[in-house]
Amino acid sequence: MKNVYHIQPNIKHYGCMVDLLGRAGRVEDAEKMIRSMPMKADVVIWGTLLAACTTHGNLEIGEMAEKNLTLLDPSHGASTVLMPNLLVDAGKWEEASLER
Repeated sequence: MKNVYHIQPNIKHYGCMVDLLGRAGRVEDAEKMIRSMPMKADVVIWGTLLAACTTHGNLEIGEMAEKNLTLLDPSHGASTVLMPNLLVDAGKWEEASLER
């Protein structure tokens, strides 16, 4: 994108890539992309990663995404709904009931 079209990627471009990688089940790659971004990830990007973790059952990265999302916006709906669902799917019923 930069080399061929001389377009500097912005946060929306990175958000699309995180979403595509997450939908493809490449949650680890999506997390690596977030870490390598030249700008700070926003609630949309962390929420997208958390949604992908819920879909693909990645509790470790999901917990990390939820922590970052909560730091940016403690009342964000994604962490309120998705994190307990991820915990339940992982068999952590007690933690899920305490989550929110």
